[in-house]
Amino acid sequence: MKCLTRTMAGLMAACITALSFAVHPLMQTSAANVPILIGYRGDINHDMKIDRTDVLLLKSYLLGDSTEMSADESSHLMNADLDDSKSLNAADLTLLKRITLHIDPLIPIYDESINSDELIPPPIRAVNPTMPCVGEAHVLMIAVSFPDAQHVLSADELQKQCFGPEDPQSPYYPQESISAFYSRASYGRLNLTGKVFSYTAKYEIDAYMQTDPRKVDYRTRDDLLDEVLEALDSVVDYKDYDLDGNGILDSVVIVLPKEAKGRDSNEDGTEDWVPCSGYYYGSAKHDGVTPAKMCIGARDPINQADFNGTWIHELGHAMGLPDYYQYLNANNQNDYQGLTGSSGWEMMDDADGDFSSFSKLMYGWFKGNEVQIYTGGTQTYELKSMQDTPNCVLIPHGVFNGFYSEYFLVEFNTPTGNYTGGFAVNNRHILFQHGGVRVMHCDAELAEGRRGTELKWRLNGKNYDISNKKQRVLRVINYNNAYFKEGMVITNETKGFAWYDENGDRTVDPGITITVSDFDENTGCKITIAPA
Repeated sequence: MKCLTRTMAGLMAACITALSFAVHPLMQTSAANVPILIGYRGDINHDMKIDRTDVLLLKSYLLGDSTEMSADESSHLMNADLDDSKSLNAADLTLLKRITLHIDPLIPIYDESINSDELIPPPIRAVNPTMPCVGEAHVLMIAVSFPDAQHVLSADELQKQCFGPEDPQSPYYPQESISAFYSRASYGRLNLTGKVFSYTAKYEIDAYMQTDPRKVDYRTRDDLLDEVLEALDSVVDYKDYDLDGNGILDSVVIVLPKEAKGRDSNEDGTEDWVPCSGYYYGSAKHDGVTPAKMCIGARDPINQADFNGTWIHELGHAMGLPDYYQYLNANNQNDYQGLTGSSGWEMMDDADGDFSSFSKLMYGWFKGNEVQIYTGGTQTYELKSMQDTPNCVLIPHGVFNGFYSEYFLVEFNTPTGNYTGGFAVNNRHILFQHGGVRVMHCDAELAEGRRGTELKWRLNGKNYDISNKKQRVLRVINYNNAYFKEGMVITNETKGFAWYDENGDRTVDPGITITVSDFDENTGCKITIAPA
């Protein structure tokens, strides 16, 4: 069952071109109660590095010559008290020299004084997604029929199915409603609502896939969107779907009837209407608003859970995250699994299961005091079920320098909430029966992609390694494809528990162990992180 579901998710990748994002200035995360790197001990001129200039400044001060020292440099002098003697002396100078020679490591200074009860600003905003991921989001969904294929459900029926209230008794729970799923996933920090309209297109389905511009009847999915928006202009105020008022439609979902599935009318070797999130290349405006992207594709709405799960996944793209599954190539023609095993279920990989702590962090669904950051030594942390309580532990690679970097996230999952079950053609299947601890290996570096700033190692991005062996935005570290349980110890001998080296291979020993204790599979556990 799992392979079938993962393959379905993987088929989406086969026909989608790279999903990259428009240019946006890189954001500096200043999250509540998250230790923010503000400098290093010994950095007298406060340029975020330790070098010969700092050594000369301290040496001059110790020799009684501070005439050339600026007021700012003077204010940072005591950062050079490296021996903690409450005064500056020759021992500090020696220790500072050792740091500049890379004999001793840098000693970071963090600011932990910020109010802890604020949401972390969504790091994913750096890639300029069109749809809000925190607060209010309003989705425009249009069920498009054709002369040769009609939707079997009305707009009102789809409205109830997609944007109805939470219903734990529904046979389609936890995908009983797109709105309810996102409310649970975000701990109520995203209120996603929507409105469904219906429209019958002018031409038959295949007419909108005549993508050869040399043909007289050249017509694309952009033309379909233009036709739909123009036709509904008198009944829809598109400004209602531009919540930030930037003139760009936050999200639009074009739902095609099940008869559109399986077609390849343009004979390009890929299915025409596999659900995807892609760019709009037109320029039409309605009510002063133009689309930038659209979610579009064919799914059978009678299969309610599959239908909702598909659009939950695609709206995840509208909020900025990429797919987590693997690139399809000659060596893995049938293996799309990005996050493997029973502990690998994730909405942006499988279109089933909850979002991982990485996704929730990127979307800004954690408060500062809900992300515990390991800063060295031996530390014990409490983990609670992430399906009930927003929480995780972040282990940075070296000095924590914000969320656009490489780190591990440790989380605890239970088969409850959005992990209650998955679906294939409305048949429920168990994702996992017994939860536990999983470690996510995250690499959220940013880079300039084909269409602006993107997560550097995203699937189909400019920097992605199509062998699937090197850097990826997200990997899962697990125990025999399952969760870590009571008494288990994660070490450098645990498969996959390593940092990337300069060649992108996982070879660098993290230098720590993670021990699981006080384990209760229904509620959570404790983990102890210690130097190896």
